[in-house]
Amino acid sequence: MPATDFEVRSPAGDICRIGTVSAGTVTALPSAGPGVLHYEVIATDLRAEPVRLRWTWPVDSAATLWQAIQGTARTLPTDWGSHRDIRSVRSAPVASFVNLDDSSPCTVSLSSDVRGCDFAVGVNEESAEQLFQLAIDDVEAVDGVHRFTLRIDLRGLHFAEALRGVTEAWAAELGDRVTPVPELARAAMYSTWYSDHQHVSAVSVEAHAREGAQYGCRAVIVDDGWQTEDTARGYAHCGDWEPTSSTFPDMAAHVAKVHETGLDYVLWIAPPLIGEHSKAWERFKDYTVGYVDGLSAWILDPRYPQVREHIVEACIRPVRDWGVDGLKLDFIDSWAWDDAPPAPGGDCATIDEGVELVFAAIAAELRRLRPSLLIEFRQSYVSPRLWQFGTFLRAGDCALDAVENRVRTIDCRLLAGGRAVHSDMLMWHPSASAEAVAQQFIGVLFSTPQVSVSLSELSPEHERVVRFWLGFMAEHAEALLHGVLTPSRPDARYTQVAAFGGSETVVVVFANPVVRLSTGPGVTLLVNGSSEPRLYVEGAGAGPVQLVVSDCSGVELSRATVTPPAGPWPIDVPAGGVARLELI
Repeated sequence: MPATDFEVRSPAGDICRIGTVSAGTVTALPSAGPGVLHYEVIATDLRAEPVRLRWTWPVDSAATLWQAIQGTARTLPTDWGSHRDIRSVRSAPVASFVNLDDSSPCTVSLSSDVRGCDFAVGVNEESAEQLFQLAIDDVEAVDGVHRFTLRIDLRGLHFAEALRGVTEAWAAELGDRVTPVPELARAAMYSTWYSDHQHVSAVSVEAHAREGAQYGCRAVIVDDGWQTEDTARGYAHCGDWEPTSSTFPDMAAHVAKVHETGLDYVLWIAPPLIGEHSKAWERFKDYTVGYVDGLSAWILDPRYPQVREHIVEACIRPVRDWGVDGLKLDFIDSWAWDDAPPAPGGDCATIDEGVELVFAAIAAELRRLRPSLLIEFRQSYVSPRLWQFGTFLRAGDCALDAVENRVRTIDCRLLAGGRAVHSDMLMWHPSASAEAVAQQFIGVLFSTPQVSVSLSELSPEHERVVRFWLGFMAEHAEALLHGVLTPSRPDARYTQVAAFGGSETVVVVFANPVVRLSTGPGVTLLVNGSSEPRLYVEGAGAGPVQLVVSDCSGVELSRATVTPPAGPWPIDVPAGGVARLELI
């Protein structure tokens, strides 16, 4: 289909580019505010051809491109290497250019109607401009029309604020379809994965629950292993979702025992997976989209109603029959299948449409049974389409990597739209230093922690560190989890991260030791997430300040009333320690 032109013009009208659209029409809409361009796009026939949008824009000051997918290098990709296949179960249609001062000269996004697209943004070598190439192939239809919005933000705001504008637009589009987030979703939880892996049992879970309750955990997440006696780390036995008789002989009684500890119970299920050793295999072996070698399992095809019925029942049974309080729904992104085979007898045009029907049925029934149900999704299931179903989002697996956990939790927070964000499960070696244990918590301060070590085997030194940081995260949750999040330098994996909430400001220093304060009266907490023993503070004010410094386990090292100097104020804070500043 031949392309037609549309105009992309800067708010001041001094920069204009002519873009092209094929298989659709583009109409400029009134701006929602100065510097934000909106275009309505209507597809001609998505079943025959995707809508293609193409334009260039001069972004000559950007240091990196922030994208919504884990593992993406923070670089400026070339146009030929920038293609990203986005589905409702993988990533999200947004990209933000970021300058060295953290401002965003250009942030581009598509509306929440979009289920699938190729989202390519990269440097055009011939023109030294950024080339935008979007191919949209799956959009939720309204009254038979496939309509969506292209949003271009040229305001030059801090990139986190520009991304907040995107998530606010998505939230407004979805309205009351966004599922509420129970406050419990933001409370510390214990996970069995790194501590037990597939060797989990009712006995071990009940012990972890008792221990976790003593540290302030509010729920236990029982991961893979409850449904199989095979411990080879594959998924060839998945598909039936029934507890093993040897390690979980009475699931309902077991869940009741966990409830007696005061903890809620969240159970892991991987709905897309079915293995050849499951009882359900013969019934569904002809209703899959393909085999994944790395998982030793097949992927069920949700375009078939009988497949959806099987998955929905598997997810409802633990809540209805065993008293489970929530589900960890895993491997959802395995449904992002390239070149899916035909589905004769299926009733959905796309896999993503079938996935959403699965989740809608699960959510409707489970919330009838338990209105405050917890549903965990994992990075990279960050599409706003899934806001209709999930309540908390966990950073992707990065065992023992505090830096990656920091990057992934911050990335999730920037695009969560009010979903609670959890860390990947925290673990460390028994011989680790107290500072190394503290760094595991400091890296994820702006998320809800999931702990996955044997708490009964902690050394006294580690126990003090764990109790201090779990207490710190709970005490300052208003700022850490609900405050305005302002990370710095995504190109350098976030050198500092600040959150402003209520009367508190929390600033975590990871690489740049110079902290520039711009807040009013109240308490400022400076957390040293680096290895250097000194921070430098600017903007602390001219009046006296009470300064309290603690080490990585919360032991107070010094307390004094200080008048900050006119220039940078050096403060000795040990690695993993905290400095508390309060204007007097």
